Formats: sequence, structure tokens, C-alpha cells
Amino acid sequence: MKKLMVTAALSALCTCAYAQTDSIGIYKVDNAGISRIEALRPAQTKISGGLKSKAKVVFNGAASQNRFAGSATFRLYFGTPSPYDAAKYFMFTPSYSVKDFSVGRFEVKKENRYLTTVTVSIVGSKIGVSVAKGVNVEYRQLRDNVYEITVTGPAGEYCIMPVLNGTAGYAGVFDFALE
Repeated sequence: MKKLMVTAALSALCTCAYAQTDSIGIYKVDNAGISRIEALRPAQTKISGGLKSKAKVVFNGAASQNRFAGSATFRLYFGTPSPYDAAKYFMFTPSYSVKDFSVGRFEVKKENRYLTTVTVSIVGSKIGVSVAKGVNVEYRQLRDNVYEITVTGPAGEYCIMPVLNGTAGYAGVFDFALE
């Protein structure tokens, strides 16, 4: 009987753990419901300049498919990813939180979007993507390891990015547009 109880308890625990693993990531919330947003991976890094040089992370496509009117709402779910998804979802493990994410604004040129990650000049340097200016981000914790954020700002192409250890943009971003 004791073995049966332990087996039942472990089975229930495994089922709960799988459900949390299945839901980690960023989800957009709109009139159509809640749907997962996959990370947009950088295509290349472009370095340009002379006395003042810049390194920009380049993302393919001039516009995001995740479009919002006025404001955008997202849910961030944190948990333990399966071993197969650990590299893809490392930024959603329980050791991180919504504080490890920021909102950036893309610079759009032709068919690509850019994030400036390094600026170097004679007088100094700056490393990391700047937080989008004129944008308001509201954070709300719904329960342990589940957060909702609402982004409002001027029309443009934006992204939610992990900013842990200076990886902004290089680890991939979750793109969206405000109209």
C-alpha cells in the first residue's frame, strides 16, 4: 500500500512539473486569446564607424507579426525547462524573473531591424541595448513565477529581451509592434 501511495504521489508531481515546463516562455495576450511568442534569433552583427563605432545586432524582417493597437500585454511564465529545451528557455528558469527582461526599440532600415549593443568612441564606450525611450512598462505578478506586463508607447517596432549578463539581443528577442 505504501508503494502505491508513493507511486501515485510521484506521478502527480511529474504531471504538475510537465505542465509547468510546457508553459514557460512569453505569451501575447490579445482578443484572440493567449499564444506563445517564439524568440527571434539574430541574423548577424554589423560593426560600422570610424572615430565613433557601433555594433548592431541585425534581425531579419522589417515588421513583426505580433501587432498591437495602442498597448501590448504579455505573460511571462518561469519554470524548469525540459533538458531538451534548456538552451532555448534558459532565461525562464526559476533563478531569473521579470526583472531580468527589458523592452527595446528596433531601428528599422529596409528589410531589417537593428538593436545597437555597443557604442565606442574616443571619449568612452557603452555596452548593452538602451531601454526604449517614451515607453511605459507596467509589471504585475499574477502568482509565483507568472508575471503580466503591459507596454504602451509610440507606434514602432519593439522587443522584449533578456538583459542578464549583458546578453541583450544576442540571446534572441521576442518582437512585437505597436500601431
